[in-house]
Amino acid sequence: MESNVRQRKFDSHTDKARESPDDDAKQNTVASQGWGAFGAAFILASVTCAVLILVILPSPIQPLPYSLPPRPTLTGALTPNNRLTEAEHLFEDNIEGPESLVFDGDHLYTGTMDGTILDIYKGQKRVLARLGREPCGGYANEPTCGRPLGMRLNKDGYLIVADAYLGLFQVNVATGDVHQIYSSQDPINGQKPQFLNDLDVASDGTIYFSDSSTRWGRRENRYCIMEAEETGRVMSFNPTTHEMSLLMEGLAFANGVQLSSDEEFLLVCETTKARIWRYWLKGSKAGQKEVFMDNLPGLPDNIRRNRRGTFWVGFATVRRAEKFSMLDFTSDKPWLRSLITKIVSQETIVRLVPKYGLLLEVDKAGQIVQSLHDPTGTVVPSVSEVEEKDGVLYLGSYNLPFLSRLRLKKTGN
Repeated sequence: MESNVRQRKFDSHTDKARESPDDDAKQNTVASQGWGAFGAAFILASVTCAVLILVILPSPIQPLPYSLPPRPTLTGALTPNNRLTEAEHLFEDNIEGPESLVFDGDHLYTGTMDGTILDIYKGQKRVLARLGREPCGGYANEPTCGRPLGMRLNKDGYLIVADAYLGLFQVNVATGDVHQIYSSQDPINGQKPQFLNDLDVASDGTIYFSDSSTRWGRRENRYCIMEAEETGRVMSFNPTTHEMSLLMEGLAFANGVQLSSDEEFLLVCETTKARIWRYWLKGSKAGQKEVFMDNLPGLPDNIRRNRRGTFWVGFATVRRAEKFSMLDFTSDKPWLRSLITKIVSQETIVRLVPKYGLLLEVDKAGQIVQSLHDPTGTVVPSVSEVEEKDGVLYLGSYNLPFLSRLRLKKTGN
């Protein structure tokens, strides 16, 4: 008997058999479109969330808009050369951040990032003094350990030191005894200094010194520059009477200070604005300030007078007409500087700075006498200060693990 159940035979005429490669492609296309739409939506949502987070996330700085002149071209006395590449490294990986340098006969004094003041004599170094308290050597303890920056000898042979956090000190170079002559806890004109930087000592003992910021400490120096805040100051201090006078204020990162040979004026580097000021101490212009050099080819650090009566200026980084400069590009874009500091650490900002060694010799009129370069930054990436002795330049640094030495006779001087 014939069954009532019909058996379906699988052959080439069934629906499954009739499916073509085109049908598979269509299904795959639909699936791909679905996943593509999902991926696009996911990316859009992620970007939106990231933007919202960046908008909501507070910036560590409160940047101010400012302007800089068009970057200078490196021509004439600024024409690039390789003279700094002839420098040699001293105490490589055995000294860190020898910022300021002082010669006393055959002794060389310098302050380092671990809070010590070193005495280097005939190729040997020893710890002369420590201004703060241990532990030292880290970001967290820098304010209590101290960071010796600008230093000079006074007329009595004592080493006068500006510590970024602690104040002004007098150090007996024979015994290492330390005496604090001014504490940063004492306000100046109602504001406590946060970042004492450099100093010079007049023949009568008066100390002229800079406070880079009343907002930022030395360890936040990149934020100070990125913010372009103008709380930098220059003061004079009489260590005998303890009389303190405010000479200049409203500077964007007040830095190196240097008296003229006749002590008629004081030169002050304003790092963020890439310029140097002249403040008159004597004569008909006493108490007045004027721009000594403007639109420098980099950010000036310290300035030191040599025996010829000219000045050596060290540069932390350069700005050139033919190269991109983040500093110049973001100067009138405070929102961009705010965004950068939200997503980039200070350490990363330091790494983004182009390595280019540069120092200038300038005369009393602010004219460039000569420039020395390391265009690749492989030997001398930056210069904080220059000390000249017997035809030799000693180059300091705020963060490099060595001291550099350049014999001028090898460069034709």
